[in-house]
Amino acid sequence: MSSRTTTSSHTTVSSRTTASLYHMIWANYRLPFLKVILLNLVNAAVSVGIIAYINHTFISQPVFDTLSWLSLGQFSLLVLLLLVTTFLSQYALTRLGHRFVYELRTKLVKQIIDTTVPQIDHLGSARLLASLSSDIQSITVAFVRMPELVQGIILSVGVGLYLGWLSLPLLFIVMFWIVMTIWISTILVKHVYTHLTELREINDALYQDYQSIIEGRKELALNQHRAEKLYTDDFLAHAKSYEKTVTKSDTFHLSAVNWSNIMMFASIGIVFAVANYLDIPMGVATTFSLTILFMQSPLLHAVGAYPTLQTAQVALEKIQSLELAEHQPSFATDTVAQDWQSITLNNINYRYVGSSSHALDTAVNDNAQNSDNSDNNQNPSDNILKSVNLTLCRGDVVFLIGANGSGKSTLAKIITGIFTPTTGTVQVDGQNVNSENNADFRQLFSAIFSDQHLFKQLIGYEGNEPDAALVSDWLHKLNLQEKVSVSDHKLSTDKLSQGQRKRLAMLIAVAEQKDILLLDEWAADQDPAFRRVFYQTLIPELKAMGKTLFIISHDDGYFEHADRLLLMKEGRLIELNAEERQRASKDAIAMLK
Repeated sequence: MSSRTTTSSHTTVSSRTTASLYHMIWANYRLPFLKVILLNLVNAAVSVGIIAYINHTFISQPVFDTLSWLSLGQFSLLVLLLLVTTFLSQYALTRLGHRFVYELRTKLVKQIIDTTVPQIDHLGSARLLASLSSDIQSITVAFVRMPELVQGIILSVGVGLYLGWLSLPLLFIVMFWIVMTIWISTILVKHVYTHLTELREINDALYQDYQSIIEGRKELALNQHRAEKLYTDDFLAHAKSYEKTVTKSDTFHLSAVNWSNIMMFASIGIVFAVANYLDIPMGVATTFSLTILFMQSPLLHAVGAYPTLQTAQVALEKIQSLELAEHQPSFATDTVAQDWQSITLNNINYRYVGSSSHALDTAVNDNAQNSDNSDNNQNPSDNILKSVNLTLCRGDVVFLIGANGSGKSTLAKIITGIFTPTTGTVQVDGQNVNSENNADFRQLFSAIFSDQHLFKQLIGYEGNEPDAALVSDWLHKLNLQEKVSVSDHKLSTDKLSQGQRKRLAMLIAVAEQKDILLLDEWAADQDPAFRRVFYQTLIPELKAMGKTLFIISHDDGYFEHADRLLLMKEGRLIELNAEERQRASKDAIAMLK
């Protein structure tokens, strides 16, 4: 096996200082953030310049009496400049925000893939999906939501009555301007809804990716090639599509908002122009203008932004509290040992301790140093596995029997490297499996667990394309040729009975061409006829292919097909001798008592 050095999978963010949202932005996006600040400063300068121009040019009575087309042209250019600078500043912030969220999302998913299975089991799917959806969404809103002034019914009615009392003609002109503005905004908003519909479809695809990654965590741990393909080909494509579509949606949304706000701002010029030609007193025009400015108050924008930033900070803290593995951009896809002869479990003990991933998944290399004395320092009754010793030789067909809760499934996860023992060592040809090579060790295995997650994508040897002839042959051996077809290395459907889904899982496992195949109660979901096919035909064929088989089974009528028969009883492993095997073949249930 490869001896490459990697970060231990149990290392979590609990060892890091929790970073605030502001610190993360400043630390990772300092230059883009400074550019956004500069654009907003320019936009603010243009806004102040327009107000100053209005005060200097329009409110001054002598200048107002001699109003020229040059003044109106200059004002129009300033309004256009304000529209451009506002759009650029908000668009820059939108791009920065979505880039941050894209990188946060992709890193979070990769961390989930790399985090140990016990820690993922402890967290649960609901908590992970909440962070992947609502927490990420909260951070998105904090970045991309531009504070908007929402008019209340009372404020709208009150302002309308007040302005109408001052001048009905001027009110009607302003209302016409607002209706025109809203009409154009509506056209822009239609594009927003179009992109939101696309986002809804992309979200469905993302949730399906999330489900595959979380529910298929054991299979991904055993096949990093599959993990890489799922992450790169499916998830990254959907995430990138989401980023592009939501940016377009927000661009149209910002355009609609900017058009509405700036046209309201431009109505100040309309108010003064109309007041001049209708002989409306300057005081009335000024009051109209100041009222409009009041409704555009930037203070409300700041107040509206604060809650979203606070919500985003809480969401970020929740994500960091998951204690996921450190982010590693690469996948453990090194070539594993092809000439191994034996896998040995030496004095293995396993128990669930506490809730942190470090306690759940103590490093094997640390255990190897302390395994000789550790049994004297713990209560054996607390262990799920107790002093388990086993040597699995290449080409073995091993059956394991045991009552519910005896530790069979835990042993299966220890053997495959998904769990690491609390004490004891796992060795391949005398070499310890530790935190540096455990990911490579897992690549020796294909497994079908009782809670198997079924992937539609077929993966071949070492992540290559699957052998089409092998897949076609086994599709018939598993009697699925009438139910499922394979196109572009993908299964046409997985909507089958539980027994047939297990056969699909077998097809996927065979296509991977791994050295060792572990089956956890695989035959329990098969009908009696195909159960006989499995034991009498498929097992010999798998063995002839060079597979090492470790099968959890209680079908005592077929124990003769095992090279070795093991019994798990209250966490202890016993290998049955010839006489005991005969007794088990007659009545396996009696052996479990």
